[in-house]
Amino acid sequence: MQQIKAEILLNKEIASSHFKMVLNLGKVNSSARPGQFLHIRAGTAYDPLLRRPISIHRIGSTPNIIELLYKIEGKGTQLMSRRSKGTYIDIIGPLGNGFKVPKGQSNFILMAGGMGIAPLIALADSLARFRKRTITVILGAKTKDFIICRKELRDIGAKVIVVTEDGSEGEKGLATAVLESVIEQFDLRKNATALSLRRPQKVTISEYSPEVGLYACGPSAMLRVVATIAKYYTMQAQGSFEERMGCGVGACLGCAIQTKAGYKRVCKDGPVFDLEDIVWE
Repeated sequence: MQQIKAEILLNKEIASSHFKMVLNLGKVNSSARPGQFLHIRAGTAYDPLLRRPISIHRIGSTPNIIELLYKIEGKGTQLMSRRSKGTYIDIIGPLGNGFKVPKGQSNFILMAGGMGIAPLIALADSLARFRKRTITVILGAKTKDFIICRKELRDIGAKVIVVTEDGSEGEKGLATAVLESVIEQFDLRKNATALSLRRPQKVTISEYSPEVGLYACGPSAMLRVVATIAKYYTMQAQGSFEERMGCGVGACLGCAIQTKAGYKRVCKDGPVFDLEDIVWE
């Protein structure tokens, strides 16, 4: 973790109220990993006082180049959208724990709800560097106007499935509605059935199929459904949580969520968690 002034190389609106910002960290090698985030001072003064947590969207060919993807939601992100190329922005990071890809996985399902696509692009980039891996991405949005990053995903060889709530593009409904049909192609319940016949009690996460991984980011309600589906198919599933963060380093406890091991801080212990470990209210 470092606090630096990063140069803004690009700050461009790519869809309605959605911006891409590219930062040059200078001589600092960020050592960023997919799923981590930067804590950004949105303005040039102390209003707003709190920094804004923004997911690392892509990691450049050199580790000092970082891309961010953000949506204008309030005063902080509105100020960020006005920052000009060539100016400098105060950041702390990289922060948090990112995605962990177990050995042996060769098939990956990535599911994004709305702005949940932001950290998943960096993950897709890292997965695409290895041969003999399949990547399927479910992009969910309210309307076709908010479908972003489709070209970037196709450029790295990922299969992209678009789902919109109003049916303006792709399938109509929620992203979770098509998740089961995507999973079914891997026939994972065959493994679960065999386990349950030998030993009828609950299948534990250590016995989940290692060949297919599920990685998601979006609202908590979406992640809850993903967790239920993953459990049924005995899949390893990780989710990146979107919570309000105050300090970004685990001191204020404002972003705590309940897990089977007690309360955990999204900023410090996450934002990526095994969905099996979450206690859903």
